[in-house]
Amino acid sequence: MRTSYNGMDIGGANIKVYDGSSRIYYFPMWQKWQELGDFLKGLNLRGRVGVVLTGELADSFSSKAEGVVYITNAVKNAFEDVVFIDLDGNLKRKIDNPENFAANNWVASVRYLSGEFDDFIFADMGSTTTDLIPVRDGRILAGKTDFERLNREELLYFGMLRTPSSFLIKRNCSSEFFSITADAMLVLGLIDGTAYSCETPDGRGKSSAECMQRLARQVCADLHEVGEDYVMELAGEIKDEMVSRVAEVFEQKRNLYRIETVVGCGIGEVLLKEAAELAEMEYVSLREKYGEVSDIFPAFAMARLVELNDSG
Repeated sequence: MRTSYNGMDIGGANIKVYDGSSRIYYFPMWQKWQELGDFLKGLNLRGRVGVVLTGELADSFSSKAEGVVYITNAVKNAFEDVVFIDLDGNLKRKIDNPENFAANNWVASVRYLSGEFDDFIFADMGSTTTDLIPVRDGRILAGKTDFERLNREELLYFGMLRTPSSFLIKRNCSSEFFSITADAMLVLGLIDGTAYSCETPDGRGKSSAECMQRLARQVCADLHEVGEDYVMELAGEIKDEMVSRVAEVFEQKRNLYRIETVVGCGIGEVLLKEAAELAEMEYVSLREKYGEVSDIFPAFAMARLVELNDSG
């Protein structure tokens, strides 16, 4: 009898693993794709492994289909017993149409949560992106592909760590890659140095002072030139812009589909909750409900889906 179920979310920047506990490994696919197989084998997972992915979009691959094939082959070589999920929510052992498995991590989350909620917006803010998936009467109303969801604002391409600050700053600023959202989140106290898991734009450290210096440089200044209060205000504006954009989508989807509840997860839950409050919607925290697996919820959901499928 099978007793071990694992889940894995292989992204472009992070690999998230659920094996009874939650683990996040920073793994920049665009740099390390050739090391993927050895890395996966080194995880030493036992039992059945349910896998979702978004790393196929890394520019180490010439197409999403090529990325899906490369990643799923690495998975199958690393583990004996693997299950995938397609964009229609079907659990499969074979990749019959690679493009139908691209960017599928949100599908596992929504399919699992649909057993508990009927009408909700699934919201997941990670290091790089934010998924906002409307579900009505148990039916997923979002577009399937990243391209479709991006155009429908069901995929917002910003997150808690890796987004260039210039993408979110409203005032006139440099478009150089001087700082990222992790710098703003750290100086605001929303993350610590451990959670700042990606590289810094300048290759320097992750102290509050260094984060402030990077943010000051974004407006072509030194920290002593504009002062800490100015930088804290700038960081607050970055965070507020993220909250505002998410809240706008919440309101849009609520009005379109008559949905009043947001179910949120990810390392950016604190911003999702604030956005739901701004939109005057009910917020259900998956961190409060499930604990630390909120940070890796697609991996957790995939493990649970595979287990539930086995049990009947």
